[in-house]
Formats: sequence, structure tokens, C-alpha cells
Amino acid sequence: MAPTIRDVAIRAKVAQSTVSAVLNRKGYVHPDTFARVQKAIRDLEYTPRRIARNLTQQISGNIGFIIHDRHFNHAEPFYTRIFLGAELQARQHDLYVLLSTVPEKYSAKNDLPRFLLEHNVDGIIIAGSVPNRVIHDVMNYKLPMVLVDFGDEDLNVSRVLIENRRGTKLATQHFIDQGIRDIGYVGASDGHPSGRERFAGFMKAMTGAGIPVVEEWVDHQETDTRSANGTTVFHRLWEKPSHPRAIVCFNDAFALGIMRAAQETGVRIPEDLALVGFDDVVPANLVQPSLSTVRVFKEDLGAAAVQTITDMINQPHRKPVTSRIGIELVHRNSSIVTQQTGYTVNET
Repeated sequence: MAPTIRDVAIRAKVAQSTVSAVLNRKGYVHPDTFARVQKAIRDLEYTPRRIARNLTQQISGNIGFIIHDRHFNHAEPFYTRIFLGAELQARQHDLYVLLSTVPEKYSAKNDLPRFLLEHNVDGIIIAGSVPNRVIHDVMNYKLPMVLVDFGDEDLNVSRVLIENRRGTKLATQHFIDQGIRDIGYVGASDGHPSGRERFAGFMKAMTGAGIPVVEEWVDHQETDTRSANGTTVFHRLWEKPSHPRAIVCFNDAFALGIMRAAQETGVRIPEDLALVGFDDVVPANLVQPSLSTVRVFKEDLGAAAVQTITDMINQPHRKPVTSRIGIELVHRNSSIVTQQTGYTVNET
């Protein structure tokens, strides 16, 4: 005989109404009690009658996850890891995550996700940059919405962001602590909020140390942030009369492209040029020398987005919130140029 809600209540040592509150995400349940009920559900392999419950509550039990289709063209699954984090967190709330992509040449008539047209989601997560029209079209549906790693402050929506400024500030300070003053920065011109924040972190570290920024060592000309663009940036920088001793990069793809081009040109990493990337993608620890980088906890971004959506569903009048997921500077071989400063190197 299949387990019942009464069996779950007995197993968790709570009232049936508490089990119902956990299943229906209604009312406050203490986190410890919530976890105990969830464990009882898993132990008993209890499956709630989702269809009946959702019809009663007029909810779908689904969360829509929207991403630009170009993110799936990249070799490193940065946003796929965010999606994974969202999926794992959604399971804890008995929710499903439905994925849809949108193209660069987006039109609401042809490209609006089907789960919106069919009113089959209770909230929306948009991860990464998408055409602005997508955000405005989704907002028209008046659903709880969270932007992940994207979104200007003037948008009245919840956001889950990375500690971008702190990340590049730490990366820049890492070079400064080794006595390096000739530091450049490589970003992109696409106007992504993360790009602006990461450059601001670089500038804050340089200004705080009283180091003037050499304009010709700051490159924002590329419209994309792939490895090939990093290669282009390197050749552009090395055509100039003077060169930076170290570069802080917007992301690992840029850094890996610069590294490849430098090595092909005979520029040694890190002896002639030191590099720090951002994101900590898988190839960063596989190349030689291994790439120092700012680690982004991608799954945590997705999990935080789902938790924010769940809170908004349970509290319909909750105001938009912005949360930031911490980062970690990972020291590898591409950025260590001296051992004279007492700097500790942690190989990962």
C-alpha cells in the first residue's frame, strides 16, 4: 500500500497539517521541521497527488528558466551549472524547472517561451544576458521573476548576482601584493552589468594603491567574450609600444585566449605576462600553466534564484530583493611571479 500523508506525519512526528503546509508551501514551517518532513517524505517515497493539489491551489508547480541560446554554444557550461543548481534546489520544494532558450533576434510572436503562453509556470528565472525586450515581455505576465547574473538596478525585479567588484579587486590586489604596478584589464563592450562591475573592482584596487591606470592597457573593444576574442585582444595589445606586466580578465575565456596567443608569440606565462581570469571554468585548471581565476559558485546562483522564487510565491506581496553570491580567488601558476612577498600559493 502506498504511503499516505498520515504516514509521513507519524514518521516526522508532526501534525498532518504541518506536512500539508510543507507540501503546499503555505504558512511558516520552522526550517528544522521542514527538513524533518522532507526526510520522511523521501524515506517513505511518498508522492503527493500533485495534479489534484495544484488544481485546488491554481498553481502549476513549475518554474520557467530562460537563457539566451548563445550560452549553449560555449564549450564551458557556465549557465548549465546554474541551471543544475536551480534544478537541485527545486526538488527540495517539489517543483519542476522548465527550460527555454531565446535567440538574439527575439520577437514575442515567435520566440516567447511556450510555458508562458500556456500559463504553465508559477515564476520565471532569467539567467545571463538576454534581449531587453524579453525581460519586459515576461514582466507583463505579473509572475515572480528573478534575474541571475544580469539586470540593471533600475529594473524593479529580484536579482541574484555575483560579487563582481570584490572578485576583480582581489585579483588586482593579488598582483599589487607581488609588487606589480603595470597592470592591464581586458573586458567587453556589450554593456553587461557584470562587465561594468568587474572593471569597477579593478579600478578601485588600482586607485586604492595609488597606481595610475594606463589607458592603452585597458581593452573593451570586443563585443563577445570567447577565447578567440582574447586572442584578438592580445595581438592588439602587443602591437602597442608598451605592454602590461599583468592582466586582469573579465572571464576565463578571455584569459585562455590571451594565454594561447602569448605562448604562440613566445611571451612566457607568467614570467613575461601574468594572468588572472574570472569564473573558474573547467579548462582553467587543465592548461599549462594552470590559470589563476576568481571562482564563481555557479550552482549556488541557481539555488538562490529558486529559493527567491519560492519565497515570492509564498509571499505574493514581497518586495524585490537583490542577493550576491560570494567568490573565491584561486591561486594557480599563471599569476605567481615572485615569492618575495610572502604570498601563499594554494594549488587547486
